[in-house]
Amino acid sequence: MHDHRREGPEGQGERQGEGHCEGRRPEGRRSEGPKGTEFLDIEISKVLSSEAAALTREAAREILKDAINERLRARLGSRLEAIARIAADELADDIEANLAIESIVEARKHARAAREEEIRKALAPTPGHTKE
Repeated sequence: MHDHRREGPEGQGERQGEGHCEGRRPEGRRSEGPKGTEFLDIEISKVLSSEAAALTREAAREILKDAINERLRARLGSRLEAIARIAADELADDIEANLAIESIVEARKHARAAREEEIRKALAPTPGHTKE
């Protein structure tokens, strides 16, 4: 079997296209055993080892990210939080302005529809009225 491993820190040791972890066979791979043994995976230990290695690297990245967050919070926390509040307030103001505009447009649409209905009623023939 040919081993297709991705290069780089995220993919080192991971096999591309293998879906063994959820009981799926990679596309194009056929069961070589007797009928009813499709679930068997002779290389499951290699697949699990590869998954564990990938998850270990992911966990290490999460720890690094948490440590970076802690350090930035300790050194610049109040200033970064002030910038975050300003950015959040700006977005909130934009959303509120857009909602107000949407409300005005919707009100105009309803007013226009009501006016068109009034015009239809005014132009509709009345009972007893004949053409002359």
